[in-house]
Amino acid sequence: MGHGPRVILSPMVALSDNQLAALITAAGKLPVEKRHVFLRRVVARLSLIVRFTAPEFDDAVRLALRGLIQEKSAA
Repeated sequence: MGHGPRVILSPMVALSDNQLAALITAAGKLPVEKRHVFLRRVVARLSLIVRFTAPEFDDAVRLALRGLIQEKSAA
């Protein structure tokens, strides 16, 4: 008896309207091909915290962006 494909559910993260707007703004600054990596990083970090605070959310977004945005070199 065969089983269907395995379904892996992502953790659920609840965001306020302001947090969702901040997440959309941050993702919008990234190239399209990097946005999924950014969003997965944020969810991974926040899913480790049962009830995260505003500073923890900010840290998750900041750390998720690390390495995804090319820093402009000082000219």
